[in-house]
Amino acid sequence: MQEEPISCRGINGSINLTKDKLTISGVGLSATQPHDITFSDVSSVMVERKSVVPLTTIMFLAIIVLVIAKYNLLWFIINLYGVERFITPTVLVIAIACGVSSVLRLMFVNVTIRSRRGPVTLRLVPSRPAKRLARRFSELSARS
Repeated sequence: MQEEPISCRGINGSINLTKDKLTISGVGLSATQPHDITFSDVSSVMVERKSVVPLTTIMFLAIIVLVIAKYNLLWFIINLYGVERFITPTVLVIAIACGVSSVLRLMFVNVTIRSRRGPVTLRLVPSRPAKRLARRFSELSARS
């Protein structure tokens, strides 16, 4: 049975995994000649996701400020009637930017390959191909 190679592509490079080696090549401005790394030279393949908690927290705080300013819920402490038209668009832009950034952090990961040549990091790799690559590398390295 012929096993098909697994690959994933990030913003700065691509990785192809075959049954006995990893082939890493750069993409775009970092374009380099593809180089092969055998499994014996690779110490780890890590899939890293950035935290979504800070951006999500800022998004929820911005939504709370938006609701308070829009409906003047703190009228007994401060009157936001005249300032509301400046606060609302600013806070809305902040909430949308943080929401989009959180979704992007959920959809994309970084893949780091540590080998004797040094670490190589691919950025903005879609989650599913990266996880599939790491799982397949684990299976193949356990065999050899």
